[in-house]
Amino acid sequence: MRALVIYDLTGRVWQIIYGEEEVPQGLTAAFVDIPEGAQLERMDVTDPGNPKPVFHYLPETDIGRLQKQVEELEGELTDTQLALAEQYEENLSLQEEVTNTQLALVELYEGKEV
Repeated sequence: MRALVIYDLTGRVWQIIYGEEEVPQGLTAAFVDIPEGAQLERMDVTDPGNPKPVFHYLPETDIGRLQKQVEELEGELTDTQLALAEQYEENLSLQEEVTNTQLALVELYEGKEV
């Protein structure tokens, strides 16, 4: 998520503002894309002309792991439902062929009796 980061000359972050479009005058600031699951730790100011964000990634929580597992299981369920739908359509097609074969056999049988 894009944020305006205001920091000092040592790289310490003083404020993070989301939704801002302008860099304030007279302050050291930069726009930073903060990845999901990351926390901005500081700005690396070893090259003052090109400051770089330093992120700290938080350990995954039980809730986070469960959410991922639910997403994976939902994907598997969708795949299984699609496979079942395809199988059902194939079965309908085969059932129609069996019915047509049975009707043809009945016609042949009735034709022999005459």
